[in-house]
Amino acid sequence: MLRRLASLPLVLGAAACAPPPPGPPVLAAETDAATDAGRDVGVAHAADPLLTELAVSAAAAVDGAAPVTLVPPFSPDIHDYYVRCAAGPNDLTIAMTAKSGSSAELLSPTTTPARPTQTVSIVANENQAIVAAATSLSTTVTYWVRCLPHDFPALRMIAHPDAGTPTPGYYLVGDFLPRPNRGSYAMVLDVHGVPVWYLRGAPGGMGDVDQLASGTLSFIAFSAKTPVFEIVTLAPESSTYAAPSGVLLDGHELRPAAGGRYVVISNPVTTGFDLSGIRVPVPDGGTRSFGPGSSIQDCNVVEFEGTTGAVTWQWIGSEHLDPVKDTTVPALGTFDASAPDGGAVVDPFHCNSLDVDPANGNLLVSARNADSIFYVDRATGAILWKMGGAAYTKDGAARVTTSDPFYRQHDARLLPGWSSTCAGGRGQISVFDDESERPAPARGVIYDVIVGAADGGASGCADGGVPGTGTVAWQYVGTASSLVVGSFRVSADGSRVIGWGQGASNRVFTEVDVHGADLLDFEFTDGDTSYRAVKVPVGALDLGAMRATASRQ
Repeated sequence: MLRRLASLPLVLGAAACAPPPPGPPVLAAETDAATDAGRDVGVAHAADPLLTELAVSAAAAVDGAAPVTLVPPFSPDIHDYYVRCAAGPNDLTIAMTAKSGSSAELLSPTTTPARPTQTVSIVANENQAIVAAATSLSTTVTYWVRCLPHDFPALRMIAHPDAGTPTPGYYLVGDFLPRPNRGSYAMVLDVHGVPVWYLRGAPGGMGDVDQLASGTLSFIAFSAKTPVFEIVTLAPESSTYAAPSGVLLDGHELRPAAGGRYVVISNPVTTGFDLSGIRVPVPDGGTRSFGPGSSIQDCNVVEFEGTTGAVTWQWIGSEHLDPVKDTTVPALGTFDASAPDGGAVVDPFHCNSLDVDPANGNLLVSARNADSIFYVDRATGAILWKMGGAAYTKDGAARVTTSDPFYRQHDARLLPGWSSTCAGGRGQISVFDDESERPAPARGVIYDVIVGAADGGASGCADGGVPGTGTVAWQYVGTASSLVVGSFRVSADGSRVIGWGQGASNRVFTEVDVHGADLLDFEFTDGDTSYRAVKVPVGALDLGAMRATASRQ
C-alpha cells in the first residue's frame, strides 16, 4: 500500500526542468573520485599517499548530546564516511595523520596547510562535507566525511566477511515510512553503509528509488506538491519530472519503454460493478458487503511520452480482470479513495509492479490483491498467461500453477534469458513474496516458469519440464512476513538483494550470494522502512558527481 497522491493537474506534463540550487564548491581534489571508488571496493594502491589517522569528535562535550562517531571506523582504504550532526553549527575537531612521506591537509569546509599530522577545530553545518586529504608531490587522495542532518534516519550496515564479499556496487533506498515530524530521504549507500548521495523530500516519504539510465536516479516524493516521479541527472546536475498528463498517477512504478517513453500504473476509481459476494475487512474489525453499482480502484497501465507527458497507450485492467472472480483478498480502496457519491471503494487488484519485456514490449504485471502475476500482450492487450491466484481471467489466459505459491507479492521481474516464444513463455521470474498476514516469513524467490507445451527443440528452445508450472529454482527466506512493500532484485553480476518491506524488525535489505550466504544486512535502526532496495554496479554512478551533489534540499 502507498499513501494517497494528490490528483494530478491536467496541465502537468513530464519534462519540467528546474535549475539546481547552489551546491558545494567543486574541489580540484574531486578529480580522484574514480580512483577512490576503485579503492573503496578493495583495489590496492600501495604507492599512493594515504592517511593513517582520521578522527572527528565534538570540540566540547554537550550535555545530553550523542557523541560524534565516525562511521565506518577509519581505515586508510575507505574514503567515504559520515558523522551525525545536530541542527545548526557543529563545533568539531578533526585529527589527521599521513603516512611517512605524505602530508595531511583539510580542503573543506576550510583549508589548512599540508603537514605530516595536525588537529584542527572547525564549524560544520548539517549536510556539509568535511574533506581531508593526503598529498605527496603531485598526487592527492581525498577522504570525505558527510555531516548528516539531525533528522536523517539512523543507519547500520552489518557485513559478514566470513560469508564472502559483496560485488562492487551502490544500494538505492528511500525513507518510505518516516517517523512523525521527520524528513524523508532518497539515498545511495556504498558497501560500508555510507550515504554518498542523498536528497531530502517531503515528510510523506520517498518511494521507488531506482535507476532508469546510467548516471541518473529516479524516485517519487509523496507530497501534494510533487505528485510526479523525479529523474535526477547527476552531471551536470538537473531534474526532469515524469507523469502522464491528465491521468491519476499511482506511485508504485516507473519503467522506461521504447522510444523515450515510460510506463506507470494508474488506479482510478471506476464505477458500475456488481460486487455481490465481496466482503471486505474494515478498520473496526468487522466486514462490509458490496453489491451492484459498486466502485473499484482499477489496475491500469499507462504509457506516455517522456518529454511531453502525452499518453500514447493505455491498458484498462477491469477489461481483462474480473473484480469478483480474480480477486483473492479484496480490500478497501487505498489513498483515501471514494466513490463519486462519497461511498466506499473496493481495491480488488492492487497492481504494484511492472516489468517490460525487452524483446517485444510486453508487460509483466503484479496484482497483490489477486495473489497473481500476469503477462500482457502489448499489441492486443490480452493477458496471455497468469501465474498464481484464481484460475479465472476474462481473456481465458493460460494458467501457470505452482506447488509453492507466493502471497501478497511485490516486484515481479523477468530475468535474463526469458523467452516469450518458447513454449508460450519460458524462463525465470523473480518475486518478492511478502506472505502478508500469514505465519510464513517473507522471501525472495525465483521460479522456473513453463507456460505451454514444449517446442521439440525448435528455434533453440529447451525441452523438459511440465507445461503450465512454476517451480521454485532458488529462494532466500527471511525471519518474518512483510506487512507491505518489499523487493527482490537479481543483478547481472549475480548479486541478489532482498528488500524486506515493513515487518522484518529494522532490516531494510539483505544481500546474499547465489548460494544463499548472507553477505551483508542494512538497517534503519529507528524502525523506518524502504519501499525497495536496488543495487547498481559501481560504474553506473560517478562517485565524484554524487559527492558534489549530495544533500540538495
